[in-house]
Amino acid sequence: MKNNKEIYAILLITIISYFFIETGSNLVVHFSAYIFNHTSDISHFLPGGIITLILVVVELIAFMSKKIERKYRLFVIVFVIMGLRIASQFIIIPDVIFVLKFTLFFATLIFFIEILLFIELHDSVIDYSMFLCGMIVGIGIQFFFYMINISLSLTTDPIKIIPTIVLSAILAWSNLILFSPKKFESYPLTEIADAKGSVKKQMTLLHPIIFASLFLFSILWILNPMALSAYDVLNLSYNGLIPYSVVNYPSYGYTYYLILILIVGVFSYFLVHKKLFSMDQKKVKEIVLSSIGISFILNFLAIWIIENDFTFFSTFYITMLSIITVFSLVAYISYLFYFYSFSSKRKLYEGLVIFFIFILFDIVLQQLILWDYRFSVMINSVIIVAAIGTCLIFLTELQNINVRLTQKNIKLNLTKPVKILFIIIVAINIGALGIIITARIPETEKKTSPTIMTWNLHNGFGVDDVFDFDRIAEEIKEYDPDIIGLNEVDFGALKTSFVDITSYLAHKLNMYYYYGYTFYKHYGNAILSKYPIRVAEIIELPQAKQSTEPRSMIRAKFEINSEIWTIFITHLSTSKDDRLVQVPYIVAEIDKEIDFERICWLGDFNFDPNSKEYSLIDTSSDLRFIDTYRYLNKDFGYTGNFDDYYRPQRRIDYIMCSPDLIPKSSVIHCSLASDHCALITKF
Repeated sequence: MKNNKEIYAILLITIISYFFIETGSNLVVHFSAYIFNHTSDISHFLPGGIITLILVVVELIAFMSKKIERKYRLFVIVFVIMGLRIASQFIIIPDVIFVLKFTLFFATLIFFIEILLFIELHDSVIDYSMFLCGMIVGIGIQFFFYMINISLSLTTDPIKIIPTIVLSAILAWSNLILFSPKKFESYPLTEIADAKGSVKKQMTLLHPIIFASLFLFSILWILNPMALSAYDVLNLSYNGLIPYSVVNYPSYGYTYYLILILIVGVFSYFLVHKKLFSMDQKKVKEIVLSSIGISFILNFLAIWIIENDFTFFSTFYITMLSIITVFSLVAYISYLFYFYSFSSKRKLYEGLVIFFIFILFDIVLQQLILWDYRFSVMINSVIIVAAIGTCLIFLTELQNINVRLTQKNIKLNLTKPVKILFIIIVAINIGALGIIITARIPETEKKTSPTIMTWNLHNGFGVDDVFDFDRIAEEIKEYDPDIIGLNEVDFGALKTSFVDITSYLAHKLNMYYYYGYTFYKHYGNAILSKYPIRVAEIIELPQAKQSTEPRSMIRAKFEINSEIWTIFITHLSTSKDDRLVQVPYIVAEIDKEIDFERICWLGDFNFDPNSKEYSLIDTSSDLRFIDTYRYLNKDFGYTGNFDDYYRPQRRIDYIMCSPDLIPKSSVIHCSLASDHCALITKF
């Protein structure tokens, strides 16, 4: 019977941990959709913001006060979480889904506080080993959905309907078994035998900031497989872009880190509970602090070691960094659970408010630093988040090195349910990887002349505030392009829920791909192709002023009908001064080609046909481009700057080609999926 309760407890914590991670990453997407589309109109999202604030305050007051009796607290909050998660699966109205997810995210935080209070009083029912196990398995469930859905993990995804219903049913049943009011009253209180001369350590108000730092550092970087894979070459390995590669990784790069993090997390859990906590208390503290210190140094050095490196050394370095950092996180969190008291309800709820404020503040700061100072996500994560967390950990723990703390009951012998759950979650993720590998089969290229498309995706944020890459993929399929140039593409970034956009679309469309980052490795341009990519490189573009957003260009070569085609893809600056130096620079780069034949230059140029920049395209006496849309059409061909009725007002997206290529048709596709129209030219 006790083993049954242990299984129910771990399953309940697992499912809510998964909902917490999933909802947190989703919440940022919906917040970003508001910001992207309504930066000048705060009144648009003010009503939703006010309603959300009211609901969060109601939740907080209800559980902080004595309005809900202790025996009902966990029972109620679990059913609230379940109801909100089911609602967020089926409701797709942007304003409503934002309110739902914000309220759900806050409800999961309240659950964690209430479960900590419960463990402090009834650790014979649920203990910290079960809690930590549930958190790791919850991460494993999130990773499973990352795996099978190619890094996309939206609550509204149809693929999640059946899993959400099943998980909610398990959650409801576990809740009834564990926390029904009658059962709650029957649980015995915890008995802690204080060791002679030991000190009972209480959580301080610094710990919520530490937890917030660890949470942000984890989701932005070390537990974010998509962010990690932006710094290595595994994706290029599959696409054949690394000559004489010693590794041909058969899947998308992020799947390697996903499996690595999960296995290291499970192994660290066993190592901490079987070995670390069997040691002397002082030795435990020294190992925990040393691992945190080494982890921070490795992450800090990564800014210089791998920020500009793009070889297998980066893969090796991030692998070592991930192993040590994941272990240090598991060890430190376990140490806190077993050596600190979380019995003060007031401190925990005050800590919740501090935790939440710190996260909101940091997210805003992240965006300001990323866009105003052009720092990379890695620098941002390490400098802002990891440094704060590490300093506070050492500040609070160095004074405890020689102090004997009161230690809670620790299970050194792991139970059968824990082992089984870990084996299952690792196995289903490895199984999912096998499915992805077998499904990753790019289409066979056509023997006819290619159809080429260019589209600025606005990172998947539609003008209707909907974040939907399946919609984009389906609209692309309508034109069956052979080569696609994409602008405004994120790669494991916070604002787009950490999706590897290029991999996702390449998988849905069965194409090869290459990602070309700009000022940091999580934002840039991309190229998708039915033809294997023979060569690809990123070319940095000049700026008239260093204060503007840096830009880059992809140069890629393909063999099409036994001939080599060269494709250039770029997204030019919004600054005219920048464009006036970028256009001649690109023309000069194209002029370096041996012959001006079978060459296309496409993307969001950010200028009109009657502009000075447009006139600079044909300044070279050796190059005379064909503007494919103008060549075949007499209308304005507007593609950008939508009005209030979602109609484009400017022509700023182009497909240019060398004069030996004769376009047969050139059309514009406009939709709600982006704030730009796509341009498609068939040769």
